[in-house]
Amino acid sequence: MQRFPTFAACPVCGDPAVNPGALAVTWYWDEPACTVKGLFTPDGRHTGYAGRMHGGLVSSLLDEAMAWACAVERGSYCVTGELKVRFKSSAPLGEQLEVRGRVVGDAWGPYLKATGELIAPDGRVVATGSAVFSALPRDESLAMREALRFEPGDLDVLA
Repeated sequence: MQRFPTFAACPVCGDPAVNPGALAVTWYWDEPACTVKGLFTPDGRHTGYAGRMHGGLVSSLLDEAMAWACAVERGSYCVTGELKVRFKSSAPLGEQLEVRGRVVGDAWGPYLKATGELIAPDGRVVATGSAVFSALPRDESLAMREALRFEPGDLDVLA
C-alpha cells in the first residue's frame, strides 16, 4: 500500500504539532482493492456522548477517505459537494477503527461519487457514507499539491 501526503493543519490527517486537535490519520492507497484505508483509535478527546465517538468526527473520517479515493480516480484533488452518513452503531473509544473509501460508478463532468465505511475491530460496520465530489481545476490542484507535506514514496495523485 502506498501512503498519501498530509496537510499539516488538516483536522483529520494533520500534524498535532501544527494542529493540536488533528486526528493524525495516515491514509493509504490499496491499489488492488481500489480503496483508500486508514486507521484511527478514538480516545476521550473524541467523545460525543457516554463513551462513544462523536458523529461529526465519524463523518470527517469518512469524508476524507472518500475524497482521497476520488483524487486517485480523477488525478485531481477534489472537494465535497454532498455528504451523507448513516450511523449503524456506536463507535467505541479505545478501539482501533478502520476507515475505507472508494469511488463508485462513472464520473460525469468534474463530479464523482464515492462510498465509505467505518469498521470496528470485530468487523461490525459502525457507519457508512456516500458523497459527491467535484474535481478541482488543474491550477487549483497544483496549488494544493504545494501545500501538502510529502514523504519519500508518498502517492502523488497529480503525477
